[in-house]
Amino acid sequence: MAHELTAEELKIWRAALSIADMLRHRVSSDVKVVSDLSHAEHSVLVHIKESGGALGQQRLADAMFWSKSRLSHQLTRMQAKGLVDRTAVANRMVQVSITPLGLRAIDVIDAAHATSVRKHLFHVATADELTTLLRLAAGLRSEPDMVRQAPH
Repeated sequence: MAHELTAEELKIWRAALSIADMLRHRVSSDVKVVSDLSHAEHSVLVHIKESGGALGQQRLADAMFWSKSRLSHQLTRMQAKGLVDRTAVANRMVQVSITPLGLRAIDVIDAAHATSVRKHLFHVATADELTTLLRLAAGLRSEPDMVRQAPH
């Protein structure tokens, strides 16, 4: 097998990266109108909220594909803002929980976020494209040799 991507493979790879970058940028820009929460802060809060309001720090890092160090720095900033709390639990584990202020911050963003995602993704992509996107994501998640740790 060739060591370099073919022109077509490179075109597809760049398109995949571009889609993710464009969606993240457009949605973040729309959300900035109603909140000063960063994309990273919003992502952390949503992961914790969707996990019932608390999550182990390592599990959170794995779910976000972030390094332990990157998440720790992000959580330190968020804790200083009162958005999350960290608590030491058994076996040197750290539990991250969303605070009432963090929940309010997400509540402020929810409508703008949903409107923006619909505008930039669901109103642009066809039903078949969305189905294909779901299948692709499922296939990537089920790769047996997938490493769930972010690059160092």
